[in-house]
Amino acid sequence: MSPEPPSRTEQLVLLLTQNQEPLFRYIFSLVSSEADARDILQETSLALYRKFDQYETSRPFLPWAYRFAYLQIQKHRAKFARSPLLFSEDLIHLLALEREQMEPELDLRLQFLDECLGKLTPHDKELVASRYALRESAEEMMQRFAMSRRTLFRNLGLLRQRLHDCITRQIQSEALT
Repeated sequence: MSPEPPSRTEQLVLLLTQNQEPLFRYIFSLVSSEADARDILQETSLALYRKFDQYETSRPFLPWAYRFAYLQIQKHRAKFARSPLLFSEDLIHLLALEREQMEPELDLRLQFLDECLGKLTPHDKELVASRYALRESAEEMMQRFAMSRRTLFRNLGLLRQRLHDCITRQIQSEALT
């Protein structure tokens, strides 16, 4: 007896789970705040659920999901249209197109970032994680690492530069092969 194929809802849950990070990165690249991006991701997931019966499984999921995310971003922009920080609709459209085209390169950069982070000392990894993953404030980090503000920011700047250089070298090496 062969196992039952997954239901459409199970298929959607699997696809959303597999693609949540790139979908969030796409949304966050087009809005100004992480909180807004998370709200839009939820609205996008709901829209995908409502329209999933129209999804053709022979086509890639992520470009299909990006269209829904783009529409949700537009709805969000319309809701907050009076905000002085909003970009023009044409610019948002251009950014969305460029973001989709850059997806393979961004995925590669994330892969190389993981590799480059692995090359850091435990102390340096902890510094980077505290600031960027845990989002600790400078004051918390100054106390925890017993550093002055100037030393902390100098060290973080040097680490960012080392990671950037490492990723750049990896990309150049990849291009040569």
